[in-house]
Amino acid sequence: MTSKPFILNGNIVTLIDTPGFDDTNRSDTEILRSIAAYLSNTYEQGAKLAGIIYMHRISDTRMGGTSARNFRIFRELCGESTLRNVLIVTTMWSEVSPELGEERERELASNGKFFKPVLDKGARMLRHNNTRESAHAILRHLVNAQAHTLQIQHELVNEQRDLAHTSAGVELGRLLKDQADRHEAQLKEVRREMEEAMRVKDEQSRKELQQVVDEKLSEIERIRRNAEQMAADFVAEKARLEARIADMEKANREHLRNLEEHAQRERELIAARDVAERRASDLERKLEYASTERSTKTDIPEQSARPKEKRSNHGSTPDAKERYAPRPSPNPGCTRDSNSEQGEKTRKEKNQETFVESLFSSVISIRKAILGF
Repeated sequence: MTSKPFILNGNIVTLIDTPGFDDTNRSDTEILRSIAAYLSNTYEQGAKLAGIIYMHRISDTRMGGTSARNFRIFRELCGESTLRNVLIVTTMWSEVSPELGEERERELASNGKFFKPVLDKGARMLRHNNTRESAHAILRHLVNAQAHTLQIQHELVNEQRDLAHTSAGVELGRLLKDQADRHEAQLKEVRREMEEAMRVKDEQSRKELQQVVDEKLSEIERIRRNAEQMAADFVAEKARLEARIADMEKANREHLRNLEEHAQRERELIAARDVAERRASDLERKLEYASTERSTKTDIPEQSARPKEKRSNHGSTPDAKERYAPRPSPNPGCTRDSNSEQGEKTRKEKNQETFVESLFSSVISIRKAILGF
């Protein structure tokens, strides 16, 4: 099932929700057929996946045989080369205590039987907190990723393999054979017990054991039939999904055109925001530099040398008239030049203050435009 396309970070995003291999209403063979048919159809039409998300409930007490089996098939679907585009997302965090959840998370990430092998090859593990913001944060890890061809797409389309001979098909076939072998072993044990019941003429036990034998035989037959029909039913499933995908694309065509226009505007806004952020950062650096220069610069006041008192030839103090008479400046332009330099210095300081205030005002304005405060 595909979601209606939506915009995230200027990209048009479509989510594909695939059934899990632990579905109680459908066999693993049916699920693999459905997933493989959809992926091969979209790949033939030129579409590639930007990322793959594998969901795991952190509330599960352990990663048992079913979960481990499902993850092995998942790995064969993806292939080793696409693991950098894989996100392992843990859910149901509200169902466990933080301590227990973190302990299970560490075990999943560090145990070679669980997720460690794929994490070592570039996959990432994230948490989903059941909020819209959390979901968008997870998707942002993938929306700009380079799309890759999945292993099963390459095998089905480029190599023209039938489903049973793909890596995922071979793995599922092996798992089905293991299941059949286990049922065969259990069947032998039940038949031995039934023979013993017949020997002692325990009719009630014999009937109960016969029912178990019938159930085991039916299960073995179902497993074998699923394995044999994998390739044959794949062709029909692929044709059915191909028609369905065409109908969905037709229905979404107008919606996609509108989305593309909105996405283009959003990309332009994101680009403008990036430019404004760089400008604000540059202005902040200039402001910091100007403030530093202003605080470290010291003004040294000019001190006029006080004229020494002129002593008479007899060493006596000059009379009052001589003492207070104005003395001609040896350089008449000296006072004017000093005043001019001081005025120029004051103007430079005022200009510097005005520049700093202008920078500060610009930074504040840009920050308000970007951040809204």
